[in-house]
Amino acid sequence: MRLLHVTPFYEPSWGYGGMARASAGLCRALARRGHEVTVATSRLDGSHPSEETLGGVRVRRLPGPSALSRRLFPWALGMRSLVFAESARSAVVHLHGHRSGIAWSAWRALAETRAPLVLQTHGTFPHHGQLRLVKALFDRIAGDRIVADADALVAVSHAEAHDLPRTAHVVPNGVDDAAVNPGSKTSRAPRLLFVGTDRRQKRASVLPELLAGLPDVALDLVGAFRPGFLGRFASLGRRVVARGVLGGADLDAAYAEADLVVHPAVGEAFGLVPFEAAVRGTATVVAGGHGCGEWFARAGGCVVAPDDPVALSTAVRERLADRALAAREARAVAQFARRELTWERAAEAVEAVYDAVLEARRVGAR
Repeated sequence: MRLLHVTPFYEPSWGYGGMARASAGLCRALARRGHEVTVATSRLDGSHPSEETLGGVRVRRLPGPSALSRRLFPWALGMRSLVFAESARSAVVHLHGHRSGIAWSAWRALAETRAPLVLQTHGTFPHHGQLRLVKALFDRIAGDRIVADADALVAVSHAEAHDLPRTAHVVPNGVDDAAVNPGSKTSRAPRLLFVGTDRRQKRASVLPELLAGLPDVALDLVGAFRPGFLGRFASLGRRVVARGVLGGADLDAAYAEADLVVHPAVGEAFGLVPFEAAVRGTATVVAGGHGCGEWFARAGGCVVAPDDPVALSTAVRERLADRALAAREARAVAQFARRELTWERAAEAVEAVYDAVLEARRVGAR
């Protein structure tokens, strides 16, 4: 099957969050299953070529806007023309995210080619308390119509499916496995790890208070953080290290070397970080209440109430004091991920969505 995936963020632009990693994992798995996959995305870094093949996936990158606009309203010059040309030759178009100039361009092109559209929102349908007026305006102009026009919706958890205005197919993300040697976790002060951003829904704002109550514990921050946020840790000195955006072997090593990962985010539709940490040998304390807690609890990991700093601190203390408990939880989550959360399973489930969409189109054309 010839497939076109349209996404504002794709590998190796890991600093733009889970959508880049999830779309890349799914597209690579679909390619391994024999599909001809093309990705249309924006060129966020001038060092990335405008066209290349990664993991059997043909990637087309079009020039994008300024750094600020990339996050507020990602778009790319010529996206409508590219989607128009590619969708005319594709069995299905799979759109990742619906609130972007790229999504708008793709939707306008598909209005002409009438190619089947599958929309995967990756947890972005709620506004998460950010840019409410901007998102409401975009939804009024195009966002709501993009969601309504999609032949099928894909959610990565039942929690996300409940957020959506229509019935969605629930297909969890896969988790990339890795063979890494666990770092030394006994010959130094305990180290916590946070992987994410300082966006509101990630709840990184709870970390200074958490660390203040753990005077012998250090913290590594991995991700993109604004200087103002990092300034909140100034009084903690060398106990806190901001390591920037990491990927590949560097991120694997960060997971393996940490004693415990802290993931206090709320509104996470899936949450790759805690599962990635587990398959690299490290346990995580996760805030529940949405998709991340849904899957992590099923896997046997530690889930505490959302926005409860006392519960978070207590769970962290318990696992730093009882390394055997943390190790058991990491093993249980890793076993679940390797059994239930593979990209091959995700690709197989998405194939079934494509087949259902194409069959519905055939029936409707009779």
